[in-house]
Amino acid sequence: METDSVENATGEMRNSRSSRGTWAVLGGAVLLVLAKTKFLLVALKSLSAGKLLLTAGSMFAMMAFEATRSGWQFAFGFVVLILIHELGHGVAIKRAGLVAGYPIFIPFFGAMIALKGQPRSQTVEADIAMAGPWAGAGASVLAAALFLHTGNRYWLALAYTGFFLNLFNMTPFGFLDGGRVAKLLSKRSWIVGLLIFVGLFLFTHSPQLVLIAVLALPQLFRRQPESTQIEATPRERRRIVINYFGLCAFLAAGTGLCAQLMH
Repeated sequence: METDSVENATGEMRNSRSSRGTWAVLGGAVLLVLAKTKFLLVALKSLSAGKLLLTAGSMFAMMAFEATRSGWQFAFGFVVLILIHELGHGVAIKRAGLVAGYPIFIPFFGAMIALKGQPRSQTVEADIAMAGPWAGAGASVLAAALFLHTGNRYWLALAYTGFFLNLFNMTPFGFLDGGRVAKLLSKRSWIVGLLIFVGLFLFTHSPQLVLIAVLALPQLFRRQPESTQIEATPRERRRIVINYFGLCAFLAAGTGLCAQLMH
């Protein structure tokens, strides 16, 4: 009954604020183009706190867009989850001796953090890619713990959203974090991983695992282009494989358990 009322309220909010949502999407797309072309960064260069202003402004734009769909309270928590994910990338970038930009939030698309420079090795790139989902997983666990402590379903909704989004980010596809890790994994690793995904699906019934498995199939037949980075050693590859599939399993379990608690 409580879930139905929340859904009805959300539906009414969407209808009454549809125009705002449309403008937020258009504004996010413009912001994405400007960020990609670095035009906005150049325009704000003269400001002493230009980069911080860009991050804060884009966070507010993202929050305002999400608020039209789910309310300000959830929008705030949702943006914080994404910020923690991006900061995870930032910490890993700094640890690798590279320069990290400020996070930029794109309504409807997500967020990104600029990496200034090229990771010197495949292992470093994979570690940077997985640092975000690991940080996001930690934030989701904290939200789940707050739900168990308080019984407030707000925290459960945030926990489920965090687990789900970070699991989706591990999909071995293109620009996603998982796509950056997939370049390092061998065909044998994918065969083992797909078997693990099947077992996890039978346990959690999480449809996200099916999506990951389907998108991972081409990796078995795709020939990876030659890289100028230092190749990972066999020991490093094993560590990345365990890290990647272990994180996927953890996020899938969290998504499945939160979904069961929501019913």
